[in-house]
Amino acid sequence: MGTARGAGEECKVNVFTEWAPLQEVIVGNAINFNHDDIDPLFRFMYQNWEGDFRDKKGQYEIAEQIIAERQDDLNGLQKVLEGRGITVRRPATLTAKKKVRTPYLETTMNACDSPRDMFMCVGDTIIETPCTNPKRVFEDTLFKEIFGDYFRSGANWISAPRPIMTLDSTDLSFWEETFGEPVYSPREIDPKYEIAFDAANCMKFGRDIVMNVGTKNHMQGAAWLQRALGPDYRVHPIRLTDSHIDWQINPIAPGRMLVHDHYMREKYDRLPEPLQKWERIPIKDPPREFNYPPNHLQMASSQGMDINGLTIAPNVFVIRDSAKRTAEALYKAGVEVIPIQFRHCEVFGDAIHCATLDVRRDEKLADYFK
Repeated sequence: MGTARGAGEECKVNVFTEWAPLQEVIVGNAINFNHDDIDPLFRFMYQNWEGDFRDKKGQYEIAEQIIAERQDDLNGLQKVLEGRGITVRRPATLTAKKKVRTPYLETTMNACDSPRDMFMCVGDTIIETPCTNPKRVFEDTLFKEIFGDYFRSGANWISAPRPIMTLDSTDLSFWEETFGEPVYSPREIDPKYEIAFDAANCMKFGRDIVMNVGTKNHMQGAAWLQRALGPDYRVHPIRLTDSHIDWQINPIAPGRMLVHDHYMREKYDRLPEPLQKWERIPIKDPPREFNYPPNHLQMASSQGMDINGLTIAPNVFVIRDSAKRTAEALYKAGVEVIPIQFRHCEVFGDAIHCATLDVRRDEKLADYFK
């Protein structure tokens, strides 16, 4: 990507990995978060939901108290990070639940509690990814001021083609039934399947970006991302799960990563060959039971949130304080653990990694897959 700068300005965007010393980050905002008008196309991580959400009817509401507690925890995360000298930005507040419409869909806009799902920074470039959840199609409007500031500092700012997200343009095949299928190239994919993927499908390893592709839409997205980033980067499309990758693997230092072994134990050979040689800190937490009312339970990710933390420097990891086994494994591995209150991850379908977007780290582009 280009490295043009404004006259006399230092670019505020500089990210190549998930682990270098963190200098600036965006933390989400949960005010007016809602599940109104959830669409059947919203299907990521539904392997943890009993049954197929496409057959579900009705609304899934979240109690106002739960939303208030999540916002309180996001504010607490901001304080912890600022206490470490990290600059924290927040997206604009969604002032009210807003009905939005495109030529192909009508839904209720959501607050951006999890900015990593929708955006990624690679090098000096902000990338808006083509979302897979119709409710999130206009969340980028909550970031215009922040991204505009980064652009004025010299950052590049690009967006993938905005998907129309119809039933015809979306690969709705059940992921577990297609797990054995290969990663197809765009030439082999029916052209009706459009480019669509979440930034949270990706993990940054310097010159290498590992991207989970659970659908043919994601596979199209991997091809777009490679072409957008150019020859300085290598995008590795792999099939681990249906969408987001950060609940299965999470690198915390060069040559070292946290893995949710309960789900990864039979998938390690799917990782890029150099990554298979990295040290793995395995977490073997069994499936949990939750006491939320049935219409509160987010169908997205009832498992895997314990490894979904934020590395703020090599071997320094911010984690939710309820992840006891994960913290114990990290302590034993010599990792500095920063436990914080971060409740209701299973309701919101995200944890600390999802709730943050790293913007600037103290690092340069390097090859960690040699």
